[in-house]
Amino acid sequence: MTKKPNGWYKKITIRPTVHIDGYTSYEKMCGHVADIYFSVDEESLERRLIFNSKESINITAYTLLKVGKAKCPAYWVGSDLLIALMQSDLNVEAESLQWSMKTGFFMLPNSVVKSPENRSVNAIFWHCDTPNDHLYWTAVDGSSFLCRRLKISDQLKHFRYTDVEDFHPQLLEEFNEYLQAIFLRLILLMECRPELVDTDSRLVRINKGFGKAQAQDLYEPLWVGKNYHFKREEAQNRGGTHTSPRVHWRRGFLRNQPYGQGRQQRKIVWVEPVLVMGTQK
Repeated sequence: MTKKPNGWYKKITIRPTVHIDGYTSYEKMCGHVADIYFSVDEESLERRLIFNSKESINITAYTLLKVGKAKCPAYWVGSDLLIALMQSDLNVEAESLQWSMKTGFFMLPNSVVKSPENRSVNAIFWHCDTPNDHLYWTAVDGSSFLCRRLKISDQLKHFRYTDVEDFHPQLLEEFNEYLQAIFLRLILLMECRPELVDTDSRLVRINKGFGKAQAQDLYEPLWVGKNYHFKREEAQNRGGTHTSPRVHWRRGFLRNQPYGQGRQQRKIVWVEPVLVMGTQK
């Protein structure tokens, strides 16, 4: 693999971002992109995908290349929001999404989503190729990439591959399904709950030494659900001989809600999950 050139970070990003505690650094995630962006030829990679679309390294490389060409747009996902989405029954079809953001990646909080090797999944990268009707995504857990290529209009014909080795295939297949569900839920949420999505962020100057020459202009992250907190409520104690309820989730779900004149229009509404706290003895 070709060594990254000097100044690679500025060449593939338009929003170099400050580090956020609890997340892997944005620069490190861009480093994975740069390893591909400065090493592969797009035309030859596309040919490899045509002749060997099942090869996971081709799927991952193509996804990262496209993210690099888009200048590494990213959103940081709030921890509470990610947990709430994981506690919701959201049947999402890629075909039904609007894909206003066709290429980018989600920065995930540490230790919320764990890979089969019990490592934190740090980010999910994606590229939606609508002209050719394909969706590519790949996720990294700090050591390995897990990826998938699927036909958007016919999800029964999607591909399941991963670069992780020495695991039971069924476990990996289920984990890929799990990751894909998280990713598609985040895309759906950006469409149906735009108030949770940042549209701009502040430019800040970070001093790394003495003098202006040592200063660096960085952006604050763009967030999905930065100030979101999942709902909690106390369980009702019915008294008598009933066992006190334990802490549990009342799962969220999607509702296709009618609205407008004559209630003829429809919009997707996320009925959020609730953490029921149980009762005190």
